[in-house]
Amino acid sequence: MEMHERLKTAREQAGFESAADAARKFGWTETTYRAHENGQRNIPRTRAPIYARAFRVSPEWLLLGVGDNEKKRVPLVGYVGAGAEVHPFDDGGCLDEIDPPPGIGPSAVAVRVRGDSMYPRYMDGDVLIYDSHVASLARADGQECVVSLLDGRKFVKTVRAEDRGIATLESYNAPPIRSVQVEWAALILWVKRA
Repeated sequence: MEMHERLKTAREQAGFESAADAARKFGWTETTYRAHENGQRNIPRTRAPIYARAFRVSPEWLLLGVGDNEKKRVPLVGYVGAGAEVHPFDDGGCLDEIDPPPGIGPSAVAVRVRGDSMYPRYMDGDVLIYDSHVASLARADGQECVVSLLDGRKFVKTVRAEDRGIATLESYNAPPIRSVQVEWAALILWVKRA
């Protein structure tokens, strides 16, 4: 199988019906992506990791056909509070694995919601997928995020950034948690309903 055929296979396995669908989803130039997928242009080494991440396959498989093209599952690493106070995630392992939706990168993780303070947006038992932590709380301001506090508690809340790692965390059905030191925040990428 040629490199462009592996790219097409990876795209189809990730759930995108067409090259245009994938290009639109990820903001790629459609003509360039199509040329890579139909073999008119070689896939540059710098693009392979981008495509591989989007379609959840290894860059080695995409470029060289080495290894397998099995879609990587997303580890469910713990629980996040939505009203309920939830302390540490399961350290070092995962509680379960779930099939990834299209476009979720290989470093994504999932957490299960406990509580109902974010109802009707998030309900007890929903699974949230997030990827990297935001570089600064200003980027998370006004966004619904998975948030870790310095004391180990993890929440799903709307972040209202204040100053130097301090934020107020808002809920739909509970009083805000005011002016707390945030260890990290991550934007929610996908929700699997309970």
